[in-house]
Amino acid sequence: MENINRFSISRVFSIIYRQFLMSRKPWVIGIAAAGGFLIGVFALQIIASEGNFNMNAYTAVGFVILFLGGYIFTSNIFYELQSPVKGHFYLLLPARIEEKLIASWLMSSVFYLIISIVMLFLISFILSGVLALFFDGRIQLFQPFSDTALKIAGAYLVTQTIFLLGSVYFRKFNFLKTLLAIFVVYMIIFIWTIIMVFTIIRPQDLMVTGIENFNFQIGPENLTAIFNYIMGPFFLIVSYLRLKERQV
Repeated sequence: MENINRFSISRVFSIIYRQFLMSRKPWVIGIAAAGGFLIGVFALQIIASEGNFNMNAYTAVGFVILFLGGYIFTSNIFYELQSPVKGHFYLLLPARIEEKLIASWLMSSVFYLIISIVMLFLISFILSGVLALFFDGRIQLFQPFSDTALKIAGAYLVTQTIFLLGSVYFRKFNFLKTLLAIFVVYMIIFIWTIIMVFTIIRPQDLMVTGIENFNFQIGPENLTAIFNYIMGPFFLIVSYLRLKERQV
């Protein structure tokens, strides 16, 4: 028997396997629904345009579905905690808190992303087959390793951690409450920023000089660095602390 006091990667994958078995039905339904929607919509688009497959539109719609489905799935990744009976058994699983968190994060981020991208590629292959078979058109395939696709995938991995925290923190309606919390925090930051700007800069100076002539310390590159390297780890740490609180 493994020592529970030490981190074990095998326990992490055991938890992932357990969660997959318990949620495989929603996975199958979700993949079938998303795939059917994409095939139906863009098959009609190919027919209506007489053989023109709009890959840009396909990629955009595909990523919207990927993000929305991923956020909803992540918001319910700790669904067992919301049930008094199932939550008790989940907290008693012979695994460390960080193992449970890492397993849930991997399943709702990396594994979900890989499955979704593979699905987008396969559907584009099917649609290109329809295009080549009936319209003698040029085969177009979704490019998962393009700069745009990689940047969007990276954005999902970062923003998904917000909904992971929502899954741990809220007990009901996790997805909707997380969206509401994001909106409230955004409005607080926006109002605070406006207040700080007009505290530092007098309105009459702003009208005379123009905002572009003021030197602000936080530029776009700083915000990008915060988003890429700080935001994800921050929400993972807060999720761990919240899960640890629930465990106790």
